[in-house]
Amino acid sequence: MSETACERPSEPSVTTLLAELRDHGVTDTSAVEKAFALAEKCHAGQVRKSGEPYLTHPLRVAETIARLGLDTSSVVAALLHDAVEDSDLSVFDLTEQFGGEIAGIVDGVTKLGKVPYLSRQEQQAESFRKMLLAMSQDIRVLLVKLADRLDNMRTLEHMPGDKRQRIARETMEIYAPLANRLGIQWIRTELQDLSFRYLEPAIYDGVQSKIDGLFAGAPEFVARGLAELQAAFLPPAGPTTAPAPSDQPEDERVEWPEGLFGRASVRASVRRPYQVYRLSEEQDEGVDQVSDLVTFHIITRDRAGCYAALGVVHGRFTPVPGRFRDYIALPRQNHYQALHTAVMAHGVRLTLQIRSESMDDVAEKGIVSEWRRDRAGSKGWQNLTWLKSLMDWQGEVSDPHEFIAAVKADLFADEVFVFTPQGDIHTFPRGATPIDFAFAIHTDLGNHCSAARINGHMVPLRYQLRQGDTIEIITTPNPAVRKEWLKMCQTSRAQARIKQYLRQQERGRLRALGRSLLDTELAGRGRKLSDFEAQGQIASRIADLDLPKDLRSEDGLYEALGAGQVTPAVVADALAPVADEEDNLFKRVLRRMSGKSRGPSCRASAAWPRARRPGLAAAGHARAHRGRHQRRADDPAGAVLLAAAGRSADRLLRPGQGHRGPRRGLSRGARPDRRAPPPPRLGVGPGDRRAGHPGGPHDRHRRSARRDEPGLLAPRDQHQAGQLPRL
Repeated sequence: MSETACERPSEPSVTTLLAELRDHGVTDTSAVEKAFALAEKCHAGQVRKSGEPYLTHPLRVAETIARLGLDTSSVVAALLHDAVEDSDLSVFDLTEQFGGEIAGIVDGVTKLGKVPYLSRQEQQAESFRKMLLAMSQDIRVLLVKLADRLDNMRTLEHMPGDKRQRIARETMEIYAPLANRLGIQWIRTELQDLSFRYLEPAIYDGVQSKIDGLFAGAPEFVARGLAELQAAFLPPAGPTTAPAPSDQPEDERVEWPEGLFGRASVRASVRRPYQVYRLSEEQDEGVDQVSDLVTFHIITRDRAGCYAALGVVHGRFTPVPGRFRDYIALPRQNHYQALHTAVMAHGVRLTLQIRSESMDDVAEKGIVSEWRRDRAGSKGWQNLTWLKSLMDWQGEVSDPHEFIAAVKADLFADEVFVFTPQGDIHTFPRGATPIDFAFAIHTDLGNHCSAARINGHMVPLRYQLRQGDTIEIITTPNPAVRKEWLKMCQTSRAQARIKQYLRQQERGRLRALGRSLLDTELAGRGRKLSDFEAQGQIASRIADLDLPKDLRSEDGLYEALGAGQVTPAVVADALAPVADEEDNLFKRVLRRMSGKSRGPSCRASAAWPRARRPGLAAAGHARAHRGRHQRRADDPAGAVLLAAAGRSADRLLRPGQGHRGPRRGLSRGARPDRRAPPPPRLGVGPGDRRAGHPGGPHDRHRRSARRDEPGLLAPRDQHQAGQLPRL
């Protein structure tokens, strides 16, 4: 099948399709005939870019599905997979005519309708996410989609150049790896080859020419290799038949026991151009021999026969060191199983794959073989590790670019097999670390992971896992997740869990900060945030703040405050609006005089505008005396304060009066604060230090002459002197 299934039928027809179904044991084809009639009606008058009727496309897709051996429902869905998208037919109509099973497959394959606010990549990501969700319920969704993409790639030459490049790259990066994950190797290799042909046409032609040249130089290689292997698996000679001549002693001669393990068959397959190109890139050396292009397959009756066949070929020929792989004991994620080895036969290297008949069926048809076995209801195909991993984290990635990148990383990754201390096998992409292992076991284990013990030895978390490692995770009581882990892990599951934890931590920090800011703002207005929370007033006022939907909650409000999306003053105004400007001014004055300022400091230098040079000082500016405030007579704040105290404004300083309080001549009980720093010399530059200027040589005489003038006491000293009542 790997050689013939890739060839496109020359003239698709419903007759050919029905014949293919009968070859697979389908007797009732009435549903297929009904679906064909409906597809013919829906696509009437539609023409493809190649000029052929559009109906030929769903027919070829249905034939591919039939050759895979899927059931009638899958063939019907393949015939109608474009009917909903390209006609007025709806999924509801399909449900009425063919039932929910077929309608569900068609709906899963159908792309999302054009959404205006989504870009092309966002549209692609959401359509692919929709298909993932559908195929998690029914794997036939993906099988129909792969058959659809295969036929589109076969006719891609008729599309415009830019669209050819985009479709070919999408096929190479997503759909070919998906076919590999499903184990359908012939679809994978053809998709890769067709994509390679359009993405790198010059390299493709060069590789194809080299393959043709190597076979032209060794035309008998495949036939000679087949003859060598078939001779090794001939039944042993009977007692009346002379044994074949051999250089080995008779007791060491290896024969194939056909009576015990059945007949073994041998066939050969040739690498495709993209496979040859990748082999050259990975090995950093060119493919120079025809032996690099051919793989020989030995098919036995059962699993035990595989190991018996391995003993025969290693006994007959010289094995190549380092080329043996046992994928029977350690299957790949797509459930592929085989023994891989290479031997030297008369100076020529032969690459071998040994499988049982059931393993060969899985290798060629992949998940389809398991799906047919699971139709009784076991649903074993849902245990695919990669599918469970995709479904596990896809809902947590909202960004479409991140989602597509994570899918590509998961699908392209090579694999390593590791073990838990209990002996359970886990598969990870190459380059994975103990962090990936911890999050694969459980999210809590990953969050509390601090170190790892590999094969009994302590290793750092950046250690890259190797084949056969036994891993033990060491944890701490508190979560130990760090942002640096994102650069160390490889699996999308671990990265999604780490990002989720970091987002939760950041949101918690923003909520705490936002609550603190709002609490401080309300405290400045004489209110308590806890009172509003207890009365439920915050939740009732959130609708007035025009916040996004995901922030329209109490925690969301605090998060918006912490992130700076809304200011504390706006929220405080909604919760506790200020009565009038004079009342607000009075409260501000009281706060400043009592030291209960909302700011970090209540000193004059931080709370009031700085005084300017003499002659330019604005009326109402506060001047500092060792950290205390004095008020001018024309300062409205001072007037309000004295009015509340029942005093007149003549107790305030007059404009032009000095800024220092008395040091001597104070009333009894008045003592200056010697701990306060000296007052700043405001507005005095180096050129102003001359006689008559503040800070100049004669300024101290003027200041000493004013020390005993009345009304020059600082507010605290005036209280002590009895000039102002205490409030």
